[in-house]
Formats: sequence, structure tokens, C-alpha cells
Amino acid sequence: TVNTRGAIGHKWILGGRTAGLYGYPTTDEVCGLVGGGCRQSFTKAHTIYWSPGTGARAVKTGGAIGQRWIGTGRERGSLGYPVTDEVGTGTVHQKFQRGLVTWSRSAGSRIHLFRGECQNLNNGRSVQPTRNAGRVSLTIAEGYGRSEATFVNCVRIGGSYVEEWRTSAYVGASGFKRPGVPSGHTQYLYSPQGSYSVTESFGVYNPGTALPYRPLNPNSRWGGRLGTLYNKYFESTGYTWPDENMWYFAQSGDYRLGVVINYNRPPDSPIVQGNGFAIFLHANKKPTAGCIALHEHEVARYMRTARPGDRIIMGVRADLFR
Repeated sequence: TVNTRGAIGHKWILGGRTAGLYGYPTTDEVCGLVGGGCRQSFTKAHTIYWSPGTGARAVKTGGAIGQRWIGTGRERGSLGYPVTDEVGTGTVHQKFQRGLVTWSRSAGSRIHLFRGECQNLNNGRSVQPTRNAGRVSLTIAEGYGRSEATFVNCVRIGGSYVEEWRTSAYVGASGFKRPGVPSGHTQYLYSPQGSYSVTESFGVYNPGTALPYRPLNPNSRWGGRLGTLYNKYFESTGYTWPDENMWYFAQSGDYRLGVVINYNRPPDSPIVQGNGFAIFLHANKKPTAGCIALHEHEVARYMRTARPGDRIIMGVRADLFR
């Protein structure tokens, strides 16, 4: 006779007993696992695991996520015990103590460990707010006066941020200003520090983005002169410095693809005349006048997964993390 009891038995009962999610038990409860945990297996390719810190959670041992977890060493491995059941449709995920496993038809199963800069968004070490954005892209310089940076895409799955991809990047040729200090005129080549939303994009072609997209044309301008058009898009047949001729920069490569970073502009803040304008994520990876620059294919990759309200957190590492 095989028995179920305790927290594992309670979860089995809630799952519908023998006619439910898990079927008949095939083993007795086995305890003495790492951290004082227990497990019990069932006929419908599930094993329910329990530990004092995680409660009772089911792993589909016959599924792609379960198999990937088993391959890491089960509860003794890099991921630890499950802390949720499988969740979602389309892209399915299951959270473990030290990471997530995701599965989709297009990408298969992937492991995302809670570590690195994205984990700082989960554990309270980030100085800048995430606003619970679906994607937060960190742009991190290792010191002041440096234009080289690291660009890390963190995606929010099951309430936690995990790294999706990373690459090298460039920011302003003069580096970052101090936190709270405006970047100022683009001629000084500084980038601002802070957390900024992303709500629109532009370029000479649309790579397939959910962000509102503006195709550039020969009259596309961005306002740099103080006044009603400051730090805004407009169109004009003429050109007056320091307005930016966006079409010119599209031909030189920078603005073939770009995303507007809402520094010194709504919805993040009212526009303050003179505090800085034209801060974008754009193509042509080289030191900038204050923007973030990636390779064109990397900007396209970002745009294809971006959604309105995603955020970019940018600055010097020592200022970004506690």
C-alpha cells in the first residue's frame, strides 16, 4: 500500500486525488533530502517535492522543464527546489530557488539563473526603480569618464528579472554625469544617469516592434533649440543648429534604427529647457553625444521584443547598485 500524507498529500488531494492532475502515487514519501526535503512520485509523470522553505510543489518529470531541471541535479543542483508549479501558456515557466526554467515551442527549454546584474533588480540592490517593467535594460559603465559600457537585457518572468542577453555598448564620449545632474547640451558629450521609460521608436525600416514606430524622412528633426520644440520630434525643410537632422544621422548609420529614451521628457518628467535632449538607443556602436549605441542588428533585436513602458537604467556601476 502506498500512502500520501502531510503537505504532499494535501497537494495531491487539491489536485483531484487519483482522477486528478497527478494520478496514483507510485512511491511512498521519501524524506531526508537536502535541506530536510521530501518527495513523492505519481503515475501522471509528476513528482511532488516539499521543503521547509518552499512548500509542496509539483514537477512534471516527463516534461521539457522537468527534464531540464533533472539534468541540473534536481534539488541538489544549481536551481534547488521548485518554488512554483509550471505556469503559463505559450511560454511556460517554473521558478526554482535559484532560477527559472522556461519553455516555448520556438526556443525550447532554457535555464535562467538568479545571478549577475539582473538579480540586483530582484534583491533590493538596484538604486534606480524598475517600475515593475516587463523588460529593464541596464547600461553600465565601470567608472566616470568612460564611454565603454555593458548592455544587459533583463526580462521579468514570474515576478523576477532574469538575464535575456548582453552585449558591449557605448555611451557619451565624456561618460556619465553624476546621479541627478543633467546631461546638458549634446556638444559636451555626456550621458545622464537614471531610470527612463521607452515608449516609441524610429528608423529607416521597421524590424517588427510593438513600440510605436516613426519612419524617418528628409524632413525629420529633433529639437535642440530652447523653446516649444525642445527635446521633441518635428519636421522641417530647413535646419538650424543645435536641432538634430535625424535624416542626416540615418544616412551616417546612427539613426537607421533608434528608440527614444524618455530622459527630460514625458511621461517620465516635464521637459526642463537646457537639461538635455535627443537621448536615444541607436545603431552605430561607437562613442556618442550622450546616447547609447549598439550594433544595428542588436538594436533590431531589442526593438523586436520591446514593449511600451519597458525601461532603460543607465549609469556608473558604483552608483547603480548598493
